Amino acid sequence: MAEQIISDVLVKLGDLLIKECLFLRGVGDKVELVKTQLGQMRSFLKDAEEKKIKGDNRTQQWVRDVRDVAFEIENAIDKYIVEIHNVTGKHVSLWKRCILRPTRWRSVHKLGNKISTIQAQTKMISESRDLFGIQNLGEGIVEERPQRKLVVPDIDNEEIFGFEVERKKIIDALVDCANTQTRRVVSIVGPGGLGKTTLAKKIYNNTEVKQYFNLRVWLTISQHFKPIYVLKELYEEVTGDKKDKMEKEHVYLSKLNNYLRERTYLIVLDDVWSDEVFEWLKDGLPDDGNKREKESLELLLKNALRIPDTLGNCSDELRDVARKLASRCGGLPLAIVVLGRLLYKKPHAHWSQVEKNLDWYRDDYLFKAVPLLRMWIAEGFMDHNKKGMLEDEAEHCLEELAQRSLVQVVDRDYNGSIEYFRVHDLLRDLAIHESEENDFLLICNKENTQTDFKKARRVVIHNNHKVESQNQNLENIATPNVRSFLNFDRKVPVGIRYPLLRVLELEGSENLTKLPEELKSMIHLRYLGLKFTRLEQLPETIGCLQNLQTINIDGTFLKKIPSSLWGIQALRHVTVRKWWPGPPPSANLVNLQTLQGITVPESWRDGLPHLPSLRSLYLFYFDKEENRSIVMPDWKIVLTLLGTLHNLVSLIIQGNRIPTEIADFKTSPSYQHLQKLDLCGPVGSEPPYSTRFFLDTVELPRNLIILNLGYIWFDKDPMPKLEKLPCLKWLMLSEIENVEEMVCSAGGFPKLQDLGIWFVHDLKQWKVEKEAMPLLKTLRIEGCNKLSALPDLNHVKTLQELRLIGMSDVSESKVKDRTGEEWQKIQHIPTIKYSYF
Repeated sequence: MAEQIISDVLVKLGDLLIKECLFLRGVGDKVELVKTQLGQMRSFLKDAEEKKIKGDNRTQQWVRDVRDVAFEIENAIDKYIVEIHNVTGKHVSLWKRCILRPTRWRSVHKLGNKISTIQAQTKMISESRDLFGIQNLGEGIVEERPQRKLVVPDIDNEEIFGFEVERKKIIDALVDCANTQTRRVVSIVGPGGLGKTTLAKKIYNNTEVKQYFNLRVWLTISQHFKPIYVLKELYEEVTGDKKDKMEKEHVYLSKLNNYLRERTYLIVLDDVWSDEVFEWLKDGLPDDGNKREKESLELLLKNALRIPDTLGNCSDELRDVARKLASRCGGLPLAIVVLGRLLYKKPHAHWSQVEKNLDWYRDDYLFKAVPLLRMWIAEGFMDHNKKGMLEDEAEHCLEELAQRSLVQVVDRDYNGSIEYFRVHDLLRDLAIHESEENDFLLICNKENTQTDFKKARRVVIHNNHKVESQNQNLENIATPNVRSFLNFDRKVPVGIRYPLLRVLELEGSENLTKLPEELKSMIHLRYLGLKFTRLEQLPETIGCLQNLQTINIDGTFLKKIPSSLWGIQALRHVTVRKWWPGPPPSANLVNLQTLQGITVPESWRDGLPHLPSLRSLYLFYFDKEENRSIVMPDWKIVLTLLGTLHNLVSLIIQGNRIPTEIADFKTSPSYQHLQKLDLCGPVGSEPPYSTRFFLDTVELPRNLIILNLGYIWFDKDPMPKLEKLPCLKWLMLSEIENVEEMVCSAGGFPKLQDLGIWFVHDLKQWKVEKEAMPLLKTLRIEGCNKLSALPDLNHVKTLQELRLIGMSDVSESKVKDRTGEEWQKIQHIPTIKYSYF
């Protein structure tokens, strides 16, 4: 980690020498010398890090000193840039710049003095390495990460090596269980990373297993599961009955028992860390916990102390702490060994601190990939000198973590990108531990209110953090060196006067109604998350943040967007509240990739903004006949704009009446990369108006993966047109008019996996021919009240889930297991859920 920190600082020093060459006369030589010294230190860090891992405390201190001096240089540079901005920024008038010119020279002088002090420190650190026997194992050049093609894993087709015998045994056991109608618990155990989840998924999706179980549910438990929440989720997944109200445990158990009584069911519990979950769900499981506890304790102490007879040669107090730590590992040998090595040669008082630190995150928390990737970019973790989009590089890094099993992918979008993921408990604990050791990250929760913030560079407020008084702002407990501040506690008072901030995430902060005037000085800020805050006004000085890349102000109380926002050329991702006017024609947003929630302003009649890199557009279109304060001036302007967006991947247009011309995609080459298309209206208008699709004249982009069409009037059956889209994986048709019959023909929808048919009001008959939709997994039909019979789905062997909602002519009795009229058409589908609303 120290090597990467130095690399980042060297880049900053180089940039400073280039940009400030005129004003750094007399100081430039000092900057260059420190840069050289740091480069030399980096050559020795590889050897130092190896010695540090082996427990060499002196080397560990040397690495820490190198890191701290790099931090000092970074702080000095960033503070200098802020000072220069305060006398030369856009908000400073020309005459004031002239008056403040001597102030700039004073800033240069102060930087020179600071560099001189740091130079002396680096010299001492460099000379001390010989005392520690640290060798030069490289020339200080950071190896460029090789560009390798990352293949998105398909869990259903993933190969498993060495488990074929076990897989067959478990499948046989499950089939025997289904045939004999007996309950049985089958356990797959082993250390993290062994492939237990992959093996279980393979069995779960096995064709033979699907045939024997008419109900299958997959649940992730995690190390610190809460029984009531697991029960609630299990009940909802099994029955499809999702309610906000929380029942008592015995009520859920009773309902589950009644519901499952006459069903053959398979319930997979993933990420189980102890026998407690089995004891809680089913009485009478054998308990050999005492023996396992002793073995775990011995293994931990053996790796942490590395002395003979570890149990007999450690104090009772230390043994108690070790027992708690071993218990946290859930009996997994890999977790125990890694933790023991972490504790090796650490002071025994440190063990208790580690035990507390292991409880900071919720284990079942889902991470959303997109915000995280944008934070990585804002922090500068991605290489700006590489060709291609930074977002693509960040996505590749996350994919690499997944392929190395360092994160667990929970969900992917339909183009294969990671959408949600989890971090394994053990890896999370180790990451937190290492982050604290290297002053990389500080997490504040209710357990550590007296945390030392002096060296904090990234601060996370989490889990009801208690400040000393109700009126205390966070600027009083943090330092001016903070680079990232993330608040996940809605009740914490928020003060954000940190001039060196790069990332500021305040989503959901209930206390935030306005931003301070000091915002204009936070010129390093690149990520600003204000979603679902009570913010009422965004100051015009937002335009001073010329490095801002991402801003999210969706769900706020803002009345308008400051015009100065559109003058920030560094913007990459902008999400605003719905129905706000977009950027003016003068905007030159060459880096902007995401623009969500806007309407087309009247000013676009006179010209269009320059958006050459735009990938994702979410646009609201209002017909000018509609009595609204915000209207769409002319649909031709929309067509002209779309014709300029040659990199567009995702397009969402919602409105009260979308002209057919907008939906005709054959006239422009701009749509060759389009993968997601969402056309839907009206928005809050009565009666509903429908966009008219004349299918013989409308051409859809060939590369579409996701297609959502709502409030559409078709002149005939749309399926013959839609089923020819070769890449389509997700299709939703909702509020459709003038379609009485649909036919999905053989070979149609070759890649479709998810299909939704909602409120196709006139639909009376639907036919699915053999070999149609060969990959379909999920089918949802809702509100099609004139459809009296389901299509024959026996030929769709891949279908795993069917949901029927509010189908008056296809009653629940018609799809009842083995007795319903429609049962023969759907009997092969493992999960069938029916509800009236």
